[in-house]
Amino acid sequence: MSYFVSPEFARVLVLGFITSLHMTWRRLVNQIVPVPYLDEVFHIPQAQAYWLGKWSQWDPKITTPPGLYIFSYIVNSVRDFFYLNFKPSVNEWRAINVFLLYLLLVALYILTAVGRKTVNHDSILQREFSILSFPLIFFFSALYYTDLFSVFTVVLVYIFWSASTSAAGSMKALYQFLHFVAGLVALSSRQTNIFWVAVYLGGLQVVESVKRNIGANKVHDPPMSEAYFEDFPITSISIAQSALTAIPQLLLDLWPQIFLILTFAAFVVWNGGVVLGDKDNHIATIHLPQMLYIWPFIVFFSWPVLLPQLSHLSAFRRRLPRLSTTVTVIILMLVTVHLNTIIHPFTLADNRHYTFYVFRILRQHWLLKYAAVPVYFVCAWLVLASLGGATEAAPASKTVRILYGEDTVCVSLTLVWLLATSLSLITAPLVEPRYFIIPWLMWRLAVPEYMPRADKLRTVELEKRASASLKDHPASLSSSSSPLQTLVRTAAGYSMWLELIWYLVINLGTCYMFLYKDFEWPQEPGNVQRFMW
Repeated sequence: MSYFVSPEFARVLVLGFITSLHMTWRRLVNQIVPVPYLDEVFHIPQAQAYWLGKWSQWDPKITTPPGLYIFSYIVNSVRDFFYLNFKPSVNEWRAINVFLLYLLLVALYILTAVGRKTVNHDSILQREFSILSFPLIFFFSALYYTDLFSVFTVVLVYIFWSASTSAAGSMKALYQFLHFVAGLVALSSRQTNIFWVAVYLGGLQVVESVKRNIGANKVHDPPMSEAYFEDFPITSISIAQSALTAIPQLLLDLWPQIFLILTFAAFVVWNGGVVLGDKDNHIATIHLPQMLYIWPFIVFFSWPVLLPQLSHLSAFRRRLPRLSTTVTVIILMLVTVHLNTIIHPFTLADNRHYTFYVFRILRQHWLLKYAAVPVYFVCAWLVLASLGGATEAAPASKTVRILYGEDTVCVSLTLVWLLATSLSLITAPLVEPRYFIIPWLMWRLAVPEYMPRADKLRTVELEKRASASLKDHPASLSSSSSPLQTLVRTAAGYSMWLELIWYLVINLGTCYMFLYKDFEWPQEPGNVQRFMW
């Protein structure tokens, strides 16, 4: 009987609720939109051609490799073995992403176990539930798009890399080989995955190898909770210098990433470019403002994840950037906006996507794009600061700054994440929310899990010490327990619930708009158009 009041049983109920919502969403899409919509017009006929054995047929409008279609062929071949006269319909092709959604859930749990991440076993909600409900993942799970296959394969590669870091001998070689093979599959789903399966994981491998070979305490790599702006270039130099002394070992550790990069380079040479089709509308260019747009994107969707760093406002204030850093970064952002703002013709011509309306607002006055720069900066700082985890109450005695220590997220990981995110985004002239899914996912996986119960116990102990040493300063004590601080700390304690509820609200709104707020273009009467990401 005790099982029915345990966190495990409550998780089953929550997951069942999320699953029922997802199945309802899928059923409504198939009822109301029974024919291929938007990009499905290209994907479903191509998958159908492969199913019929027409392996040489290719739609020149498709820009990504055929990984999803081959995966779909394999899955449906298994289904064909068990069902007589199995003929995939639009519904059946879309069901591939339903399968992938729950494969992703399993893969995320395996990644947590293999990566030895800290888990709050007393919490009903877990990070994986929120990722499953993330609006862009949830939305496209009911359509035949390539995004879920791309995300799943990248997580799969991450699993094999994490396993290889703690293995040795033949098992390490096996995991590295699986890393390479899974990396090829990831590249077959989307070309920009090269920056995650090779560059991101390659960067993490360099840090791992350097620290293992020369000692973590000999590398300047402070935890994000203790880092200043100057720690970023110092960490880069420190790791680079240390890596130069261990090149032979690095080559052995990095061979999967190196061979993936070489394979990708060979593909680009053979193909005459990165994209497969529609090359005229997908010309690679330098588009630096993409690295400005991602910050409000993350804050909009994941603001509840940012709350734990506000749990102690006095400690949060110590994380504020210096004035010189703020001014310098804002100036660089203003220059970037002024010199490199690119608005793709597709963005301005297609009012079915929400980005159309965002850029229509920014284009209403020439000053608006500059007025948005402080918003970009604040959002960027909040997102990066969240990697330092929840703030803690300041101890009564003076503390020494930690320069060398182990933490969930160090400066090195942040640098590697910034590099991979930049490379995956700044070459795309089109601002597409789906391009931000994997950068968001890697950030979300890196944010330390908030343990409100453990934090509460630690806070009580520290406040007892503070009260003992600050009896003569009642003002300080009252400020530490102000109504605002209490409200924020309470909200931080329920941040995972707030995150899930917020995602459900967004999903409700966007799914409703897609299903029931259809419209027609005057130039295309009779063709129903729908709002979507």
